[in-house]
Amino acid sequence: MSRGQTLASGTVEDGGTEDWGVDTELGLDEDVEESELSTAAGDTGGGGWDVGCEDLVLPPELENTITQGVEDDYFIPPTKGPSQVQVWVSNTKLPVDHILAGSFESAFRLLHEQVGVLDFKPYHTLFLSLYSSSRTSYTAFPSLSPLYGYPHRNWKYAGPRGGKPAISLKLSDLVQRLQVCYQLTTAGKFSEAIEKLHALVISIPLLVLKTRQEITEAQQLLIICREYILGLKMETARKELPKVTLEDQKQLCEMAAYLTHCKLQPVHLILSLRTALNLFFKLKNYKTAASFAQRLLEQGPRQEVAQQARMILQACDRNPVDAHQLQYDEHNPFSLCGRTYRPIYRGKPEEKCPLCGVSYMPQFKGTVCAICLVAEVGKDTVGLRISPLQND
Repeated sequence: MSRGQTLASGTVEDGGTEDWGVDTELGLDEDVEESELSTAAGDTGGGGWDVGCEDLVLPPELENTITQGVEDDYFIPPTKGPSQVQVWVSNTKLPVDHILAGSFESAFRLLHEQVGVLDFKPYHTLFLSLYSSSRTSYTAFPSLSPLYGYPHRNWKYAGPRGGKPAISLKLSDLVQRLQVCYQLTTAGKFSEAIEKLHALVISIPLLVLKTRQEITEAQQLLIICREYILGLKMETARKELPKVTLEDQKQLCEMAAYLTHCKLQPVHLILSLRTALNLFFKLKNYKTAASFAQRLLEQGPRQEVAQQARMILQACDRNPVDAHQLQYDEHNPFSLCGRTYRPIYRGKPEEKCPLCGVSYMPQFKGTVCAICLVAEVGKDTVGLRISPLQND
C-alpha cells in the first residue's frame, strides 16, 4: 500500500524504527555531518543573521551600572495594560457606558450620531450624576491616596478585558417618575410637569436594556413623554392668548381641539374634551361640539360629566351646523407642529425630531427641537441605541 493510500484510509502500518527517521522525509543522506546541517541553517558563515553584537561597545560607567543592577536582581516591570475605563469605552457603543468611563467627548459623538443631539447643556447635570456613580473608592493605608474599584454589570463573565460598567439608571425608575408627572398634570401644575417630562426624555437614550420587550417599553415611554410635553405646552400657550376678538376665540377653539388629538391618559383626555366641548358650544359650532360630546361619552366619564355632555349633545343635534369655519378637520389625520402647534395633514411635507419624533413644518429643519430641547430637527441618524441587541 502506498503512503497516500495509508493517509487516505486513516490506518497506520506497523513498521520498524526506520519509518520514524527524519532523514527519509527530508531526503537527506545518512552520512551528512551535523556540522553541515548547522552551516546550512545559518549558524556560521555569511548567510545567517547579522545581529551586529561584535563591535558593540558600552560606556564604562553604564556597563558598571548594568552589572551592579544585575547582581542586585534588577527588576524590569511589565508593560502596563489598559485601564478599566479604557476597556469600557472599547467594548460598547452605548452612550451611557462612555459617560461612566468619563469619555464625554465620545458620548457626545454617539448621541449626535444616534439621536441627533445638538445642544448638550441639558445633559450637564445628568452626565456628572452618572459619572459619579461609576466607581467606588476605598483606602488601603492612611498614608496612601485612595484606590478605586470599578463595578461591572457583567461581572460573572467579564474577565480582565470584557467588562462593562454597572448601570444606575433603570427603566423602572423612569416609569415611576412618569407617575409623578401624571399627578402634576391632573393638579394643573403644567410647568413642573413639563420640566420633569423633559428630564425623562433626555434620560431614555442613556438606558441599557436587555430584552426586546424593555426596548419596546422604553420607546412607548418616549412617545408618552412627547405627547404630554406637546399637549401641555400647547395648553399653556392657549391660556396665555387674548380672548377679545372673534379671531382670538377661534384660535382658542382650534388649539383646544388639537389638544384632544394628543395621546393622553383617559383622565386627562376627558379634561381636554370637556374644554373643547364647552368652547365650541359657546362659539356656536354645534356640529363639531357634538363630535366632542360623543368622544367624551366614549371615555366613560363621571356621572355628572356624562349627564352634562348628553344635554349638550341633544342641544347640538337640534341645529347640527358650525357658525364659523376653523382650521380643524377631525376626519383628516394630522400631526401637530412642535413649534407653531398647527396641524400638518397627512401627505404634506414635514420634518421630524430624531429623538422624540415630534413633527415640524419644513422651514424648521436644522433647528433645535422645541419639545426635547436637545436634538436637531430633520437630521438623518442611525436611531435610538439603548441595548446591545440593537448593535446588529
